[in-house]
Amino acid sequence: MTVNEMIERLQEAADDGFGECEVRLAFQPSWPLQFTVAGIATPDDESRAQGKPDEEPDDAASVVYLVEGGHPDDDSPYAPAWAFAAAQ
Repeated sequence: MTVNEMIERLQEAADDGFGECEVRLAFQPSWPLQFTVAGIATPDDESRAQGKPDEEPDDAASVVYLVEGGHPDDDSPYAPAWAFAAAQ
């Protein structure tokens, strides 16, 4: 999924009335977990300078990362199984 595709899908969700909903990451369908989103890491020079050069994957300059926050403080750490089937 590209950044533009994600923006389009998020805009559709907002247009459908979900614009004020929290965004979480559903992870691992066989043992579904959910995490908050801590932020976004872009491949700009400033972001890349914070890492160690030997840790940088080959495609680092062409990938935007959604960074995991942690399990939600006020909710279960488990994601609903339907989220994986419903993903667009």
